[in-house]
Amino acid sequence: MARRPSLIKAKASKKTVRAPRRGVNRFSLMPTDNWERAKFFAHYDLERKDCGTKVKEYIKKNFPKDYLTKINRLPDWKLDMHSHWATAAHLLEVNPDIIPDNYKTGIVKWVEGLAAEGAELKAKKEETEGEQKPKKVVNIQEVMREKADEALSDIELIWDEFIDAKYPKDFNLNRRVMSALEKRNVLPQHIAAAIKRWGHLLDEFLEAQAGKDEQLNEAYSNVGKLQMRYAIKLIEEIVAELNGYIALKKTVKKPRAKKAVPVERVVAKLKHCKSFKDDALKLELTGLSPVKLHESTEAWIYDTKKRKMHHYVADEYSKCLMVKGNTVIGFDKKESGVKTLRKPVEQIKALMGSKPAARKYFKEIKAVEAVPNGRFNADMIILKAF
Repeated sequence: MARRPSLIKAKASKKTVRAPRRGVNRFSLMPTDNWERAKFFAHYDLERKDCGTKVKEYIKKNFPKDYLTKINRLPDWKLDMHSHWATAAHLLEVNPDIIPDNYKTGIVKWVEGLAAEGAELKAKKEETEGEQKPKKVVNIQEVMREKADEALSDIELIWDEFIDAKYPKDFNLNRRVMSALEKRNVLPQHIAAAIKRWGHLLDEFLEAQAGKDEQLNEAYSNVGKLQMRYAIKLIEEIVAELNGYIALKKTVKKPRAKKAVPVERVVAKLKHCKSFKDDALKLELTGLSPVKLHESTEAWIYDTKKRKMHHYVADEYSKCLMVKGNTVIGFDKKESGVKTLRKPVEQIKALMGSKPAARKYFKEIKAVEAVPNGRFNADMIILKAF
């Protein structure tokens, strides 16, 4: 059986025209009968490097030898980016009649300008080589400030990590703030501004927790009550470690030789109640002197007006409670606390026992425990300090 002839005709193959290879003198393809066409070809069909090479060939043939030496000091783009001058240089050899007069004279002025620029560049280089470069003076304060910024950035990353983890309850700071500061040996004076910023953030969260500000309520609408509480706790821990680092640095630093200030003078501004008597409750208290409170490790202070017992425990960095003006500083916010006493007579009597028994009894008191702020007033009486 004969095969059926194919109905589809084979397509005629087109002959591909190859572009000139790299390294080939493409100026030989330039139109030499029209100035505008020649410029167009140089601008769109030639590579920049080819234009620069053509200009250098023209300078070598038509100008003194030192011209090319001076021009070679200039960056390549000074020659490569001017395709119209490369066109003029080529046509001056092939067909100078089609070149406009302003290009015939202009290329000479342009080359002379490049040579002058190269000579000036050499003179400046020789002047700078003769001069001694000024030594860079290292500013120690700037170096230490940069280290402080790095450490404080690491602390902010801890806060970002806490937020990204959705305010977890079991987020452990694990002395990371202290480690970041110790690692870079940050100076205490560079931490004061950071403590102030974290203090503002703490105030903002406390206001948001109170729920009285409409703008803050809207801003923190995505944060739950428990999450808000955990955030406040973390900020307080960060501030405590920042203050602890300052206290640690002050103890490590060699003290300046100065006259010791009497303890009586240090505690002179502390407002407190010396004695208290309530006939209705049959409660009579006699307070200790603030001298015993200063540099103690633990203290019990009773607010006679609000019936609140303040328990202060020194933190691990300061090692002792310190009186500063009308405030007690250096206490651990985790271990210290404030609770309202419903039965002051019985409860105060129980708290005046031994250290372990008093701590255990205070924890068992069924009342909301708040964090003390360290501030004193005329209604607060110092019951015990040791």
